[in-house]
Amino acid sequence: MQSPYFTAPLELHLRDVPALTTGQLRRIYQDPRNPRMLIKVVREDAIERRWGGRARWYKRLPRTLHYGGYVRELKEYIATRARNPGRNAPIVHVVGIVHTDLGLGLVTEKVQSADGALAPTLALLYERERGFSPAIEHSLAQFLDDLLACNVIVGDMHAWNIVYGGDSHGSERFVLIDGFGEKHLVPLASMSRRFNARNTRKLYRRMREQLQRLVPLGSAAASD
Repeated sequence: MQSPYFTAPLELHLRDVPALTTGQLRRIYQDPRNPRMLIKVVREDAIERRWGGRARWYKRLPRTLHYGGYVRELKEYIATRARNPGRNAPIVHVVGIVHTDLGLGLVTEKVQSADGALAPTLALLYERERGFSPAIEHSLAQFLDDLLACNVIVGDMHAWNIVYGGDSHGSERFVLIDGFGEKHLVPLASMSRRFNARNTRKLYRRMREQLQRLVPLGSAAASD
């Protein structure tokens, strides 16, 4: 009997497939094997810019190089599941690693809106609602409470890596889709829950301030 682990191609071909969305470091593709999954691939231009021959020497020290973010997110996802077996941390479900013709890809579950489309970012909702509506404020408060309750270590938080939607873990809510995991050489957040909570609150406040600064709502918001 053939093992199910070898029924899929060893390398997925994504180079000629349009990306669903593109960030500063990664491109996001639909997983051709499963409509509920996405594949995140580090952009080739970002690899050259940040980790290539002209990059600063310390960027080339880690053995994982440009895949360090994958390691952090996999480790943090496992840690939150291990330490909170009865809770559902507000971070994307990380599935694993896949080989592609664009390099290693990180497979995650797709967070979706009610119509099955990619879940909208907090930045988009903020713009649509002309600011922090009561519904957004309520859901953001729950998001922060859940991050703190599950002791999630957040390395980067902004309004473009927080989306509002549902997944196999539950109903619609705000979910952090990347940027989680310990980034510091001295892992203070891992060693101290109090330090981590303080840092998470700081990143949360900074995220809100950045959103208001970068997504001006104009005079229409003032008249609402």
